[in-house]
Amino acid sequence: MEIIPQLIKNYSIVLYAVCGIACAYFIFTGLASLRELRRAVFRLERSAVVSRAVSAWLKALLCLLAAGAIFIISSLAPARGADTLLANATPTLGSVLAPTSMATARIDDAQIKQVDLVATATPVSDTAVTTGTLVLTQTLEVTPTVQEPVAAEVSETPPPAETAPAPAPAAPQVAADCSNPEAQFTAPSPGETVAGIYTVRGTAIVEAGGYYKVEVLTPGALQWSFLGRGDTSVQNGELLSNFDFSAIGPGNHLLRLMLVKLDSNESASCTIPLTIGQ
Repeated sequence: MEIIPQLIKNYSIVLYAVCGIACAYFIFTGLASLRELRRAVFRLERSAVVSRAVSAWLKALLCLLAAGAIFIISSLAPARGADTLLANATPTLGSVLAPTSMATARIDDAQIKQVDLVATATPVSDTAVTTGTLVLTQTLEVTPTVQEPVAAEVSETPPPAETAPAPAPAAPQVAADCSNPEAQFTAPSPGETVAGIYTVRGTAIVEAGGYYKVEVLTPGALQWSFLGRGDTSVQNGELLSNFDFSAIGPGNHLLRLMLVKLDSNESASCTIPLTIGQ
């Protein structure tokens, strides 16, 4: 409990400054409220101004009382430094006598014979305890008994066989078919080579609410790639106008025209082989 009064005494100047600044602030606040009281006209407004002035002066009085309390505590606090407080807070142990002891443990077992444990500690002086330095010397002597090695049976487990990776799914095999006259390609023709900008022409008879779409299947792909669509029937006209086939890549592909009904089911289709050049 002596630490708190000593801290208040050490920082009394700072505490006085804080109390003085707070007291001056509240006094000026009260005086400002009195200046507002002169300009107040209504009774309710004057009452509020008076309340603020009284509250500010009460706070200033509390700051003065706090400064007086700090002065009293500082006067009553003993003149001790931080080293003295630390020394008083540390308990005095006096002379520590650590007798020499011999501990011998015997376990009747087939593997463990005897373990001798010798612990020796030197006495510590009062000076070492006061300065916070503890000197402890221990001597540990362990005499283990040499045991005969025990043969361990090792079972060799063959490594697991490497699992072959699962084969990649094969691309779907799609046969060329344009037997339905409502879905036909007129350009390109089956097996024709196209390159760059090209207009796909043909016939697509779409029922009300349905549509047609043009798709391409590249080598090794699992799904058709969408190229374009139309919502009205086409009779030997443009199905896909000015499409850039160079974006697909060269090679042998399949081109498909599919007619889709209102219920999203397929009504007819036409599939032809197509070669895309450089």
